[in-house]
Amino acid sequence: MDTILFVDDEPTTSTQPLRMLLEAKGFHCVSLTDMTSALEFLRKEQVSVLVTDIMMPSGDKFPGIDSSETGFHFVGRVRSEFPDVGIICLSVIGDQSKITKLKKQGVLYLRKGETPLDTAARLIESKATGTISY
Repeated sequence: MDTILFVDDEPTTSTQPLRMLLEAKGFHCVSLTDMTSALEFLRKEQVSVLVTDIMMPSGDKFPGIDSSETGFHFVGRVRSEFPDVGIICLSVIGDQSKITKLKKQGVLYLRKGETPLDTAARLIESKATGTISY
């Protein structure tokens, strides 16, 4: 069973319906609200896909970094420490240069609140299983 890790400081409103849909498809979904806990989890458990917000409080792993930038540092850390983990950003950032920065790191960007739930679930499932589903 593939594990999908959701990291969002507001998980109930933004990711709960998506998690429920993926769990119904047989995925093991874990939701954490901060990047520090997520890094600890990644070090202990095998995760297929990380679905993360970008704008979150910095926490103790990224002190002094503006909340609009912490997710980029987090993604970079995950990419370097766990290169086999697929990363999907589910956020509301609208700055095209920041989205391009994510894509250059191999991150799929989905706009929170605009990407249909079933589309987001299919893309996450595809990333987890390595298959394309339509």
